[in-house]
Amino acid sequence: MEEKIRKYAKFLVEGCLKLKKGDKLFIIGIDLINEFIEIVKEEAIKLGITDIETLITSPSKERELYQTKTFEELIQDQEFDKTKYNKMAKEGYAFLKFTSPAPGIFEGINEELMAKVNNYQMKRIEEYKNYQLKGLIKWNISAVPNEIWAKNIEGISNIDELWEIILNICLINEDDPIYEWNNKILKLSKRAKYLNDLNIDKLVYKNSLGTNLEIGLPNNYQFCSAEGINLVNMPTEEVFTSPDRLRVNGRVYSSKLLLYNNRVVKDFWLEFKDGRIINYDAKEGFDILKGIIETDEGSHFLGEVALVDYNSPINMTNLIFKETLFDENSSCHLAIGEGFPECIKDGLTKDSASLLEMGINISYIHVDFFVGTKDLEIKAILKNKEEVLIMKNGNFLEGGIK
Repeated sequence: MEEKIRKYAKFLVEGCLKLKKGDKLFIIGIDLINEFIEIVKEEAIKLGITDIETLITSPSKERELYQTKTFEELIQDQEFDKTKYNKMAKEGYAFLKFTSPAPGIFEGINEELMAKVNNYQMKRIEEYKNYQLKGLIKWNISAVPNEIWAKNIEGISNIDELWEIILNICLINEDDPIYEWNNKILKLSKRAKYLNDLNIDKLVYKNSLGTNLEIGLPNNYQFCSAEGINLVNMPTEEVFTSPDRLRVNGRVYSSKLLLYNNRVVKDFWLEFKDGRIINYDAKEGFDILKGIIETDEGSHFLGEVALVDYNSPINMTNLIFKETLFDENSSCHLAIGEGFPECIKDGLTKDSASLLEMGINISYIHVDFFVGTKDLEIKAILKNKEEVLIMKNGNFLEGGIK
């Protein structure tokens, strides 16, 4: 197992971020995975990367601070200071962010206080966000198991079992993971090109949960995939674009629970009119959902539309990972908040005001949630009014059905 984990670490640096001698690396993680972070640093150094910075936080320490400090005290505490993101972006570091959830660790903590602190943090790293959205920095988000996470996934008995599943999904057990990922990315890029060539006006979602949603796409939309100078998510199974923020109408139901800042939102729905969320509810985690939606003006609108096969390798594990990076790549998903400038022609050259005018949403947050089901049907209504069925029974139809 240790050899496989080291192979994973090397792949993230060399295969995903495509770093080479002389590059600079910024690692973001939590103290529960310190051992793996050290392995990553060792593998980076072997490649000739000696300028390595880290930002390590502690979920248990954060919980203790939330229990004892006021908002004003919390935002002054070093544990909650993320402004190093801005410095690293300006200095040209590649960002390697490790997601390693600890479900339940913030149970009982004031939801409103946590949302307030999170919103403050997002506003403080706006400079970094601008670098990221304009494609000026390399970045990758990948998952790393910890004991708490492993114990909270139904069907997983220990951390080694979770490691094995993640390594399989990420193709690390293959002889040449980089070659295998290049083949997968080629397939996704062809899928994105097909959708772009259709000249879609809007997408219509329907399933037995009650989802009946129309999502308009902006003029000059672009479906994107993982192809490019680096692989931003590991793993990835999606093709994605950003909707026209003012052309979303109807109701959508979540198909899996959402874990946001280690807190659960379950069985929720959102209702849209002219792009804006006008009503919502959740059987569990309503206050968390409310906090997400009320972050800022842009968090009342959608920023992403992502298509993923229901029969994806992640979904075939029959596990709910309680981690967005994996659960979002198990089936189709949408996202509340920030849109992607690269998902519209020439978007990377535009400022925020221009992007808004073009239909791309602007927000401090980007929160994915899951809508894919075994019976999900997605129909594309083209600019010429022609209808093409692009997903049936939750899976992509190569070439579509007219």
